[in-house]
Amino acid sequence: MPLGRFMMTETQEKTLFLSKSDVIFNLFYEENMRNICISKLLFFAFLGLLFLPACAEKGPVENPAEKIKLVWPAAPQEAKIEWIKEYKMLEEAARKGFWGKIGDFFLGPKIAHITRPYGVCTDDGNLLFIADTGSSIIHVFDMEKGHYRLIEGDENVPLSTPIGLTYVDGSLYITDSSQGSILQYDLQNKSLSRLISMNIGRPTGIAFSELEQRLYVSDTVAHQVVAYNRAGVEQFRFGERGTGEGQFNFPTDLWVDTDGKVYVTDALNARVQIFSATGAFLTEFGQSGDTPGSFSKPKGIAVDQHGHIYVCDALFDAVQIFDAAGQLLLSFGENGNRPGQFWMPSGIFIDRQNQIYVADTYSRRVQVFQYLD
Repeated sequence: MPLGRFMMTETQEKTLFLSKSDVIFNLFYEENMRNICISKLLFFAFLGLLFLPACAEKGPVENPAEKIKLVWPAAPQEAKIEWIKEYKMLEEAARKGFWGKIGDFFLGPKIAHITRPYGVCTDDGNLLFIADTGSSIIHVFDMEKGHYRLIEGDENVPLSTPIGLTYVDGSLYITDSSQGSILQYDLQNKSLSRLISMNIGRPTGIAFSELEQRLYVSDTVAHQVVAYNRAGVEQFRFGERGTGEGQFNFPTDLWVDTDGKVYVTDALNARVQIFSATGAFLTEFGQSGDTPGSFSKPKGIAVDQHGHIYVCDALFDAVQIFDAAGQLLLSFGENGNRPGQFWMPSGIFIDRQNQIYVADTYSRRVQVFQYLD
């Protein structure tokens, strides 16, 4: 047999001389079978996603350290403050329904990181609100149901630097420091509107008096506290720059107690001043320093149901607790990222059950503590 020649069987000859239509059919058939295989794989993966155990739909992701009981002061003294939990990635923590799982499967899960929390408050129920200055949004997390959503601005009502938050009867009031405005978010209608944008320079802290039905806002660059009714009409203002009683040097955060008294963090004077509901000076405490009871960079302030005054210090990385006379009772926290530690704590909120929420700004989380009666 000459070199390079070989004999073909009848079957091989038929295969070699397939018609053009046969070739196209075979190619189409192979491609179709590949698609069917891929579809089956996706289908079974999808079924696996839908029938995940119920435990996959839990609320906030637990840190193993949550199993360790952290209290202040340490034994053998009687514990007064207990660490409860932390919130960091709220979308990941949220319990997703059917369509949420489908969206995550095909598009990938969305994770709403807390980037730079400052203001924090609740509705005295299950809703937790976090002002995120780093993302220019408000995180809203249902702590019972595990649902998450966010509040954003738009071209008509921008939201740039949310700082202070207070909740009143279905509305969330927000100070936007860089925009020089106070916004109102209606939770039922899910609508954001501008309440105040005139005659205020840099609004920071905000608090509501149930007794007086009045909003108090700190205008940091004007060194004043401004009082408004709920419609946003200015009623009066008090303060001026200085170091004397009733004067301020960049006031930041506010709180109003159940008696209507107004507590003001007088930041660069390193003190707390307390006023009547009408703005009359009552008392003050604190001084600049690095000893217990002193302040270095005071920020958030809150008062619990027993009248104890809590002040965050961003440079001490701690929360100090004072009695009504300004005497130091206890301090908790230190620098770090572990539970009960802080890295520039800013905002603080205490609900009616004496649960304490602290915005741990540079650790990008909100930590929750409980005052122990």
